[in-house]
Amino acid sequence: MNILVTGATGFLGKKLSQDLLNEGHTLYLLARNEKKASDLLHSFAEKHRTRVHILLGDVSKKDLGVSENDLGQLNQKIDAMYHIAAYLSFDPAQRPQTYEVNVEGTKNTLQFAEAIRSPRFIYVSTAYTIGTETEGKEALYNPERSFVNNYEETKCLAEHLVFSYSDIMETIIVRPSIIIGDSKTGEADTNFGLYGLLKGLRVLKRRASRTEGWDKQKYRILVDVDVNSNLVPVDYVSSVLLAALTHGEHKEIYHATNPVPPTQQLVVDCIKEVLDFPNLVPVPFETDELLTEEEKGFNASMSLFHSYWKRSISFPNDNTKKLLQKVGQSELQMDKEMLIAIMSGFQKQAVLAT
Repeated sequence: MNILVTGATGFLGKKLSQDLLNEGHTLYLLARNEKKASDLLHSFAEKHRTRVHILLGDVSKKDLGVSENDLGQLNQKIDAMYHIAAYLSFDPAQRPQTYEVNVEGTKNTLQFAEAIRSPRFIYVSTAYTIGTETEGKEALYNPERSFVNNYEETKCLAEHLVFSYSDIMETIIVRPSIIIGDSKTGEADTNFGLYGLLKGLRVLKRRASRTEGWDKQKYRILVDVDVNSNLVPVDYVSSVLLAALTHGEHKEIYHATNPVPPTQQLVVDCIKEVLDFPNLVPVPFETDELLTEEEKGFNASMSLFHSYWKRSISFPNDNTKKLLQKVGQSELQMDKEMLIAIMSGFQKQAVLAT
């Protein structure tokens, strides 16, 4: 198939593009500038590069900013589009940029898909369009709800936009939860979510270790240990997206989530082992313990994620189970060993970078 992908320079987009190439597809990948385009192209094996066509453009622009020549050549040539490009920020001050890319960018991409007559449009959203609720469903949510941040809200609005084009093309939505590294290699090209936490704790440990007797002192992180953390390896999310290409149902929503997510106690235990930080201690948000200034600073830096660390969310995945069965694949089974292997991949990358 000829497949167009937005967001191909990102963590998930790059993994999906590699998997699509491995399956023999020809790709048209949107990149914002020449450097990103060159880096992306050279990330693929040389034998695959003849099937990679880079389109210079930007989802925030009309016709995605691609040239008239490219636009003409793509007409009726694309069999499916993946729209992955997004602006991932929880910062309220960045709401205008978040809205422009996630909502207006999705509208531009849908209009582009219609203009080139792409028959299938797969939108990568987020499981957290659920907002502040805790019982999810593989269906559209009412956008008139309470959200934790602008990112969730804009992705929810974009989902409604996608399904508004369902009379024009086949539309499918895939909702990943918190994407982490590859389950086989541990590779992760991101500093967000779990990796923001790992990076912050590594810095905390490095600073603390300069003080004599630091290993006999405990370092407290605010987290509810009984709450689940819905972590999913990037290769699993990519496998759901691949299945959706050939077996996804029109106007269906698929949760690319962890059916048995680890507790945050398990996540912290894995972090302690991987970072060799045994005196890291999780304490509840309502703790009566007095935190040190260093601990206050660290926990304040993690405050954007606190809402996700305070509640377990159920993400039913019946649609996804049926989808994966069609391609002979089972749903995710992530144990402590896999989680440690993925985190260890981050630690190795960090060591190589220093």
